Amino acid sequence: MAQMEEQNLISWLICKQMIGTITEEEQQVLDEWRKQNKYNEAAYQRLMDTDRQTLEYRRSKLTNYQRPLEDMKRRLGIDESITEEPRAHSAMIYKLISAAAVILLIFGATYFYRHADMQSEKEQTTVVAKTTITPGTTQAVLTLDNGKQIELGADNQLNSKAIAEMTKGEEIAFNNLTTPRGGEFKVTLEDGTEVWLNADSKLRYPETFSGNERRVEVSGEAYFKVAKDAEKPFYVVSGGQEVRVYGTEFNVQAYADEATIFTTLVEGSISLRPINGNKSELMLTPGNQAQFNKDNAAAKVVKVDTEVVTSWRSGVFVFEDQNLRQIMRTLSRWYDFEYEFADEKIASTIFMGSIPRYGSFAEVVEIFKKMGGIQLHQRGRRVVISSK
Repeated sequence: MAQMEEQNLISWLICKQMIGTITEEEQQVLDEWRKQNKYNEAAYQRLMDTDRQTLEYRRSKLTNYQRPLEDMKRRLGIDESITEEPRAHSAMIYKLISAAAVILLIFGATYFYRHADMQSEKEQTTVVAKTTITPGTTQAVLTLDNGKQIELGADNQLNSKAIAEMTKGEEIAFNNLTTPRGGEFKVTLEDGTEVWLNADSKLRYPETFSGNERRVEVSGEAYFKVAKDAEKPFYVVSGGQEVRVYGTEFNVQAYADEATIFTTLVEGSISLRPINGNKSELMLTPGNQAQFNKDNAAAKVVKVDTEVVTSWRSGVFVFEDQNLRQIMRTLSRWYDFEYEFADEKIASTIFMGSIPRYGSFAEVVEIFKKMGGIQLHQRGRRVVISSK
């Protein structure tokens, strides 16, 4: 059976089992597929995880599955021009196909290709050895005010007590926490505020907050969970923008190579204003995103799905109405690779879907191939993007 045909069939059978319409013969086919190798069984168990199903359902609503849906209907020989079929039965079939198509998109690219590419252990080792692009890890560099640098990894818990221990005997005014391309890190500040740094980001903050305010600076992307203190407002400065926080959770994306700063409020209340210019403040409510133009200091507010914006903290990249250039910029920071477009026209192609954040780069390549008809050719640490 061809690889694509098997993917369609298994997606269809899993979907039928989920909704309770699978026959005994079909169940036997599915059971045999599960027994073939550990990857198949792992994929099946993941699909049966109800909590994960709920999360993936939310993500699937952001995915454009019309292409695999039409392909699946064609392979199953369903002709929509036939009108004699009872309406209720037709609706059920359509929903079933749609659900199976979503399963194929979300899980197929992650797991099925492994089955098609399974080799001997020796061959698999050779493939891994040739792979130079890997997902990011927990890593950062803490730079003290005197220039001393401390490398941090997954084993380091960075909080006020840990920082005090690391910097014993040092005179410190400000700390600078930097994540490289392919890195992420979490720090708990002296007041209990938690900050998650995404790849290629920097947080500048004092060891202790003195005076009547708490102030930090950030570049890149960071998620803040600010500790409440009515007597000491919390300020976040990023690329010409100042955010005043009233005890809340929000995401700031302020990369130097992007013209816009995106500030997304998850819960609580914040206000924004340009550092230079008028003193008027823009209040933001939960579920809204402020888009601040660094060139003219103009800002607008749009409604967003906060789960999409903050998906990087949940182990997945969810893209909604983003073009390939924006997506590659995001992925290149996390996987630490350079890229170019074989044809600049495809850079503006809009893509909707999800990519596992901690998956291998091979998964990324396969997902684009299956979902968007896009080819990613790896040449060392450089990736060339072309149409299929």
